[in-house]
Amino acid sequence: PIEETEPLFRSALTGLPVDEEVLAKRTIAVMLDNHIGARPQSGLSEAEVVFEILAEGNITRYMAILQEADMNSIGPVRSARPYFIDKALEFDALYVHVGGSLAALSDIDDFNMADIDGMNRGKDTFWRVNHKKIPHNMYTSTKALRAAADRSGYRTDFNIGFASFSEENQPFANAENIESISFGFSRYYNPSFIYNKEDELFERFVKGAPQLEEFSSETVVAKNIIVLKMNTRVIDSEGRLDIETVGKGSGYYITSGKKIDIEWEKQDRRAETVYTVDGEELLLNPGNTWIVIVPMSLEIKITN
Repeated sequence: PIEETEPLFRSALTGLPVDEEVLAKRTIAVMLDNHIGARPQSGLSEAEVVFEILAEGNITRYMAILQEADMNSIGPVRSARPYFIDKALEFDALYVHVGGSLAALSDIDDFNMADIDGMNRGKDTFWRVNHKKIPHNMYTSTKALRAAADRSGYRTDFNIGFASFSEENQPFANAENIESISFGFSRYYNPSFIYNKEDELFERFVKGAPQLEEFSSETVVAKNIIVLKMNTRVIDSEGRLDIETVGKGSGYYITSGKKIDIEWEKQDRRAETVYTVDGEELLLNPGNTWIVIVPMSLEIKITN
């Protein structure tokens, strides 16, 4: 008989076994466009963590957190916003974007972030593709980004503050069953996750069809879904938003066909967001995670 041994190294982003050299890679946080002209995107299926948060005009934007991936194409890359910066800081990441709001650009300087901005980098780091139109066609790669970080002399030591994981899949037998969840961001954009019992994963749907990775056509899936409810308000004539990422609030943790009510707390903009259930730390199931941040009033439809 072959004796099973405990994995020596586990990812801080997924809780899954990884090679030791993966742990030495500084995380990358890359802003991804979600305009209809930007779809499908490249990078979502490879990301260990994905944030989806509203930008202007009731259109969401993504931030993909990558560490293990080695991708020749990531994009379309889009601009920075302050509340995404609050999340990138938790991962001590290389922050990748193309421009940003004045507040976001000021934050990048104030927090001395490891900034990789397509507005001041060359074609060896960012390039435009021909099959999409400007401004929805700026792409990069993990190799190009890590080379850019080396040229900038960014530190290679880092500290990820994300979440804790169980060693094995937790069934959460007493939790509420869930088959799907959808988010009513606008009349034109209602993304959803539908549970695949065979794979024990939630498949991502946009406009009623599976959301696919751009070049592999792989269906985008999530092992874990975290929904965070936050106070959100429009702050200017361009429709830019202020989202209260610092403080306390409620939300859901969804995994393995189960939904659990959770609480979240973030003490300051750099601090890790802590997730709890009945006052105890939430342990995520091993796997990738989608975090959807929604306004308090957003319509969320759940079937179970």
